[in-house]
Amino acid sequence: MRIGLITQAYYPVLGGVTEGVWHIGQELQRRGHEVTVVTGSAKHPDNRGLRVLRHGFQVPLMSNGANVYLTVGWKLGRMLQRIEQEERFDVVHVQSPIDPGLPIIASKAMRTPKVGTYHTARSMKGPVDLIPVIFRPVFRDAIEKIQHHVAVSRSAEDFIHRYFPDIPMTIIPNGVDTDRFSPELPILPQYDDDVFTILYVGRMDPRKGAKFLFGAIPFLEQRLKNYRVVVVGTGWMQKYYDAYVPLHLRKRVEFVGYVSPEELPRYYRSADVYCSPAIGNESFGIVLLEAMAAGTPVVASDIDGYRWVVEPGVEGLLVPPRSPRHLAEALIQMAQDTAKRKAMSTAGRRKALEYTWSHVVDRLEPIYESLRKGG
Repeated sequence: MRIGLITQAYYPVLGGVTEGVWHIGQELQRRGHEVTVVTGSAKHPDNRGLRVLRHGFQVPLMSNGANVYLTVGWKLGRMLQRIEQEERFDVVHVQSPIDPGLPIIASKAMRTPKVGTYHTARSMKGPVDLIPVIFRPVFRDAIEKIQHHVAVSRSAEDFIHRYFPDIPMTIIPNGVDTDRFSPELPILPQYDDDVFTILYVGRMDPRKGAKFLFGAIPFLEQRLKNYRVVVVGTGWMQKYYDAYVPLHLRKRVEFVGYVSPEELPRYYRSADVYCSPAIGNESFGIVLLEAMAAGTPVVASDIDGYRWVVEPGVEGLLVPPRSPRHLAEALIQMAQDTAKRKAMSTAGRRKALEYTWSHVVDRLEPIYESLRKGG
């Protein structure tokens, strides 16, 4: 089949959708399909082994508590139609098909049979929730031009059904590369010691909740003698969040900054526990799966998207969001119970093996084939 993957998020933009598009594309190519990614332009393109067509330009903005990029451009719809004619796709797979810019334009303008995958979840309500109400006819028109709707989790499905309850959905979770993230990887030399290592991986966005982990450090200091917090990731709010670490405790925190995708798995492997203090609006816990695949137990916020991945007490611990004290208590419990961490490590790896990208494509491929045949 000739398959077009339409996405605003692709390398060099980092994130869960980017990772998903790349892995799905790679797996489809491995199975003999012709794959083309259609995305926004980039100053330093990074195609990662896939054929990529870049059009329009990307505008950074804050949405749903996170930094995102919006792909826009004059006559983007006509450009997509021209690509469609030239590439003669059998099926088009649009990521976040009603998001502004490239996705919703593709949903409305392209005539090839389409699959749409919905990644957004929003448990916290606010003024932004008026947008689907005000622009309901626009969204409805885009949705009705998609032949098969996929949600990455029950949380993402619930969000769409809040506004369009009649849309039939198939839930196909995101995946994880269990070869790349593995407990067999060597530990990084700088962390190969007896210091209890807590890892955070993520952008410095409000939604990711890094400040609550930093707020937990004074509580950790009261109970733990030997620990460190390793922070992987960047963001425009980093200096703001850095202020949440008391000056006399800065020695406990290591800001690593950007880590390449090739290096990242070893950071997970080198940690005693992975911590994700996100405050909500997470549709799926990809970072939790990455940690679990590496054999690292997790401590995370008890939010909808994370409950989909972690069974409390089995692969990790879930705590009330926005609570540094509860976060610290869970981390201290982990630090003091080696047997619990070992059991969770084994359970987490076992759970991650259920979410390989080959399993994801096993479920997508029949949908593509059905649409190609006019089903």
